[in-house]
Amino acid sequence: MTTALHAVEATGVGRYLRESMWAFPIVETIHIGAFAIVVGSIVVLDLRLVGLSRRLPVSRLAAHVLPWTLAAFLVAAASGLTMFTAHASDYLGNRVFMLKMGLILAAGINAGLLHAGAMRASGGWDVEAGVPGRVRVAAALSIALWFSVIACGRFLAYT
Repeated sequence: MTTALHAVEATGVGRYLRESMWAFPIVETIHIGAFAIVVGSIVVLDLRLVGLSRRLPVSRLAAHVLPWTLAAFLVAAASGLTMFTAHASDYLGNRVFMLKMGLILAAGINAGLLHAGAMRASGGWDVEAGVPGRVRVAAALSIALWFSVIACGRFLAYT
């Protein structure tokens, strides 16, 4: 495993990110900006799902924000993988990084279950009606998971 990690770090991208004064900060800025769009768009939808702004149709809000969420997630993932190439062995040896990856996985599973299940039946509670309890719980969990991912991302700079 160590050899594979060093091979990743030895790639041109990994070396360039470590050796250039501006490359890593630029990629990190792109990562943070994309991640802000991911979390911001998710939280807007989740706040609606916990019961706020009931006059706003869930289906219209989801249709509006989810394409932005997905596009920004792809940019965040690509920039995150790019940064990973610079310090792969350090990141995989860092418990905070591993926790961050686990939280992202948990948030993705939570979102997948929500959108594959309850969101498909949102017609009955799309506008004005109360959001089902299980959807509220999933939305609140989503907010907690994504804010935990943010915290881990910040802690990475200090661990």
